[in-house]
Amino acid sequence: MTKDVLITVSGMQFDMGDDVIELVVPGTYYMKNGKHYVFYEEQAAAGESVTKNSVKFYDGHFEMTKKGAYTSLLMFDRDQKTSTIYETIAGPLQIDSLTKELTIEETQQEITVHVKYALDINYNYVSDCHVIFKVQAR
Repeated sequence: MTKDVLITVSGMQFDMGDDVIELVVPGTYYMKNGKHYVFYEEQAAAGESVTKNSVKFYDGHFEMTKKGAYTSLLMFDRDQKTSTIYETIAGPLQIDSLTKELTIEETQQEITVHVKYALDINYNYVSDCHVIFKVQAR
Protein backbone atom coordinates (compact mmCIF):
# COMPACT_ATOMS: atom_id res chain seq x y z
CA MET A 1 0.00 0.00 0.00
CA THR A 2 1.22 3.48 -0.82
CA LYS A 3 1.50 6.38 1.61
CA ASP A 4 -0.86 8.59 -0.43
CA VAL A 5 -4.34 7.06 -0.40
CA LEU A 6 -7.97 7.71 -1.18
CA ILE A 7 -10.32 7.08 1.74
CA THR A 8 -13.99 6.20 1.47
CA VAL A 9 -16.15 6.09 4.58
CA SER A 10 -19.70 4.79 4.11
CA GLY A 11 -22.22 4.49 6.89
CA MET A 12 -25.76 3.23 7.26
CA GLN A 13 -28.18 3.23 10.21
CA PHE A 14 -30.73 0.50 9.48
CA ASP A 15 -33.52 1.81 11.72
CA MET A 16 -33.12 5.42 10.56
CA GLY A 17 -34.29 5.29 6.94
CA ASP A 18 -31.52 3.12 5.50
CA ASP A 19 -29.83 6.10 3.82
CA VAL A 20 -26.13 5.66 3.06
CA ILE A 21 -23.83 8.54 3.98
CA GLU A 22 -20.50 8.55 2.14
CA LEU A 23 -17.32 10.61 2.41
CA VAL A 24 -14.44 10.36 -0.11
CA VAL A 25 -11.21 12.23 0.71
CA PRO A 26 -7.45 11.97 0.15
CA GLY A 27 -5.32 10.90 3.08
CA THR A 28 -2.12 9.34 4.35
CA TYR A 29 -1.56 5.69 5.30
CA TYR A 30 1.16 3.78 7.07
CA MET A 31 1.61 0.53 8.96
CA LYS A 32 3.65 0.12 12.13
CA ASN A 33 4.02 -2.95 14.36
CA GLY A 34 1.17 -4.75 12.59
CA LYS A 35 -1.26 -1.84 13.03
CA HIS A 36 -2.73 0.28 10.25
CA TYR A 37 -2.85 4.09 10.61
CA VAL A 38 -4.80 6.49 8.38
CA PHE A 39 -4.95 10.29 8.59
CA TYR A 40 -7.30 12.61 6.70
CA GLU A 41 -9.18 15.89 7.00
CA GLU A 42 -12.80 16.75 6.36
CA GLN A 43 -14.81 19.94 6.19
CA ALA A 44 -18.59 19.70 6.59
CA ALA A 45 -19.34 22.89 4.63
CA ALA A 46 -17.49 25.81 3.10
CA GLY A 47 -16.31 28.20 5.79
CA GLU A 48 -16.58 25.67 8.60
CA SER A 49 -13.53 24.50 10.53
CA VAL A 50 -11.54 21.50 9.36
CA THR A 51 -11.77 18.27 11.35
CA LYS A 52 -8.59 16.18 11.53
CA ASN A 53 -9.25 12.44 11.66
CA SER A 54 -6.96 9.60 12.64
CA VAL A 55 -7.91 5.95 12.32
CA LYS A 56 -6.11 2.96 13.78
CA PHE A 57 -7.10 -0.63 13.11
CA TYR A 58 -5.83 -4.17 13.40
CA ASP A 59 -7.35 -7.61 13.84
CA GLY A 60 -10.49 -7.20 15.94
CA HIS A 61 -10.04 -3.48 16.70
CA PHE A 62 -11.01 -0.23 14.92
CA GLU A 63 -10.86 3.29 16.35
CA MET A 64 -11.48 6.73 14.93
CA THR A 65 -10.44 10.01 16.56
CA LYS A 66 -11.80 13.34 15.35
CA LYS A 67 -10.22 16.66 16.35
CA GLY A 68 -11.74 19.95 15.33
CA ALA A 69 -14.47 22.13 16.76
CA TYR A 70 -15.27 19.07 18.89
CA THR A 71 -13.09 16.10 19.76
CA SER A 72 -14.42 12.55 19.78
CA LEU A 73 -13.20 8.98 19.90
CA LEU A 74 -15.16 5.98 18.64
CA MET A 75 -13.79 2.51 19.37
CA PHE A 76 -14.96 -0.89 18.21
CA ASP A 77 -13.67 -4.21 19.53
CA ARG A 78 -15.03 -7.41 18.00
CA ASP A 79 -17.82 -8.98 20.11
CA GLN A 80 -17.48 -6.33 22.83
CA LYS A 81 -19.35 -3.27 24.03
CA THR A 82 -17.40 0.00 24.20
CA SER A 83 -18.43 3.35 25.69
CA THR A 84 -17.28 6.89 25.02
CA ILE A 85 -18.39 10.48 25.39
CA TYR A 86 -19.11 12.16 22.04
CA GLU A 87 -18.90 15.96 22.10
CA THR A 88 -21.51 17.81 20.02
CA ILE A 89 -22.70 21.38 19.66
CA ALA A 90 -25.69 20.40 21.83
CA GLY A 91 -23.43 19.00 24.54
CA PRO A 92 -21.85 15.64 25.37
CA LEU A 93 -23.55 12.34 24.49
CA GLN A 94 -22.88 8.93 26.04
CA ILE A 95 -22.21 6.59 23.09
CA ASP A 96 -22.25 2.82 23.60
CA SER A 97 -21.59 0.44 20.72
CA LEU A 98 -21.87 -3.33 20.75
CA THR A 99 -19.67 -4.58 17.93
CA LYS A 100 -21.31 -7.53 16.17
CA GLU A 101 -18.88 -7.86 13.25
CA LEU A 102 -15.45 -6.41 12.50
CA THR A 103 -13.60 -7.71 9.45
CA ILE A 104 -10.54 -6.47 7.59
CA GLU A 105 -10.00 -7.41 3.92
CA GLU A 106 -6.54 -6.55 2.62
CA THR A 107 -4.86 -6.57 -0.80
CA GLN A 108 -1.79 -4.68 -2.04
CA GLN A 109 -3.96 -1.89 -3.47
CA GLU A 110 -6.88 -1.74 -1.04
CA ILE A 111 -7.91 -2.34 2.57
CA THR A 112 -11.58 -2.54 3.54
CA VAL A 113 -12.86 -2.64 7.11
CA HIS A 114 -16.49 -3.60 7.83
CA VAL A 115 -17.93 -2.75 11.24
CA LYS A 116 -21.48 -3.75 12.19
CA TYR A 117 -22.70 -2.61 15.58
CA ALA A 118 -25.69 -1.71 17.72
CA LEU A 119 -25.69 1.98 18.70
CA ASP A 120 -27.00 3.33 22.02
CA ILE A 121 -27.04 7.06 22.79
CA ASN A 122 -27.50 8.16 26.39
CA TYR A 123 -28.33 4.55 27.32
CA ASN A 124 -31.12 4.24 24.74
CA TYR A 125 -30.94 1.94 21.71
CA VAL A 126 -30.90 3.97 18.48
CA SER A 127 -30.21 1.54 15.63
CA ASP A 128 -28.05 -1.14 14.10
CA CYS A 129 -25.29 0.40 11.99
CA HIS A 130 -22.80 -0.66 9.33
CA VAL A 131 -19.64 1.32 8.53
CA ILE A 132 -17.36 0.51 5.61
CA PHE A 133 -13.93 2.14 5.79
CA LYS A 134 -11.93 1.74 2.59
CA VAL A 135 -8.32 2.76 1.93
CA GLN A 136 -7.12 2.66 -1.71
CA ALA A 137 -3.70 3.37 -3.21
CA ARG A 138 -3.68 6.53 -5.38
